[in-house]
Amino acid sequence: MTDTLPAQPPESGRYRPPAIALHWLIALLIFAGYALGLFMHDLPASADKLRYYSWHKWMGVTVFLLAIARAAWRATHRPPALTSGSALEHLAAHAAHALLYVLMFAIPLSGWLHSSASGYQTVYLGLLPLPDLLAKNAELAKTLGAVHGWLNYLLIAVLIGHAGAALLHQLVRRDGVLGRMLPRGAAWANLAMLATLVAFSTVALLFAGESSPTKTVAGSADEAAAPAATSGELSAEFRQMNVPVTGNFTRFSAESLSFDPAAPQDAKAEFVVETASFDIGDPDYNAEVRKPEWFDSSQHPQARFVSGSVRKIDDTHFEASGELSIKGKTNPVTVTFTTAEENGSRVFTGEARLSRAAYAIGDDEWNDVLDDAVIVRFRIAVPQS
Repeated sequence: MTDTLPAQPPESGRYRPPAIALHWLIALLIFAGYALGLFMHDLPASADKLRYYSWHKWMGVTVFLLAIARAAWRATHRPPALTSGSALEHLAAHAAHALLYVLMFAIPLSGWLHSSASGYQTVYLGLLPLPDLLAKNAELAKTLGAVHGWLNYLLIAVLIGHAGAALLHQLVRRDGVLGRMLPRGAAWANLAMLATLVAFSTVALLFAGESSPTKTVAGSADEAAAPAATSGELSAEFRQMNVPVTGNFTRFSAESLSFDPAAPQDAKAEFVVETASFDIGDPDYNAEVRKPEWFDSSQHPQARFVSGSVRKIDDTHFEASGELSIKGKTNPVTVTFTTAEENGSRVFTGEARLSRAAYAIGDDEWNDVLDDAVIVRFRIAVPQS
């Protein structure tokens, strides 16, 4: 990113069309992504908020990819030399450009790390799953979220200086520096200045209107949690905008459970799950899923599974047919599971596939962003007498 980079000199001191296109496309995405980030941050939990977060991530990944293309172009094509200004101004210009390149990579990367640590995979354009760079870690996610925010503030500060310098050259010095990064034609300079003014004004208005994060007093799934009568794990996985999301039920119990691998036909099981214990890792969404459109936990505090018949598939694999009642609706369900003896307990591990619509969980607003299919997984240990 210095004047010693290899390549042919640009024609008439202008940037070439690929450099111009990349510059303005990245600028557009940066301002759109930043404005969307400010706008969506403190919105209440909703399907729209999930959409905005997905769009924000997609913009960030696109900026990252375009930044790679721009860095590759810059590495192989010498930029036009600075034509006016002092040595100190030239140094500041080079430093600002270098910092902009660093931030174009660091900001999307910090967002990707934050999403991974928060337990939400990034699925680019809803089609291409990107690998999680970190394991889920709530404390680390909080730190990475702050880092992502401060890097964005730094980026806006640098862009203000960058745009201010461009306007100084265009309006005061009138030396044609801005025109080198514009398509040919006098009107483009006025359009660029207007677009810059609109972009910064939009960000300023959103920033000024940004409120303090809403604190959810009631909504944590761990509040007043009674010890589970049955130890183990019970989770539900679903997809939002094609992103896999897992929540855990922290309170459940077996009202009755008898199982002999040698006589599976005699098995009996009845499980009760407290729907208000569903924990997705976000207090706002924990509160959301208790509402009438979801579990309606105030009117239907419990979900209940009652087994009917159990058949043996092989020595360790079994299939249980039964009925699952959620929110006052009862439907047949099939549970596949394995069982084994571990440390004096019989451990059951398995899953069942459900339909949200069959239990009226979610409404039309959410159906646009959430898949209907839900996978319930469990690992339950029952001490042997």
